[in-house]
Amino acid sequence: MFAVEAAGTRTELTDQLGPCEKEALELAVEQLRSQGYGGTYVRLYCEGYVRGYAEALIELLTAKFGTLSPATIHTIQIGGIPQLRTWTDRVLTATTLDEIFV
Repeated sequence: MFAVEAAGTRTELTDQLGPCEKEALELAVEQLRSQGYGGTYVRLYCEGYVRGYAEALIELLTAKFGTLSPATIHTIQIGGIPQLRTWTDRVLTATTLDEIFV
């Protein structure tokens, strides 16, 4: 599996990505490195990727179900990529917020 090297350590992010996401992230990391950006910048870029996924889910849920509780937002913010992907898929069919987090 592709792994992002950040400051000499392997991040777990890429273990959680699908093939298309891995390819896109790999391309972005290669472009950053070719422009002279190193470990810390790459790590922050990867963390931003996960945050962006969480923020998109929060926006989708808010649009569908209205204002989210702080507890729900926190649950989303600490979720990993597999959880975020599952929850995002459930937005399409769920009729209640509880159905998202089953």
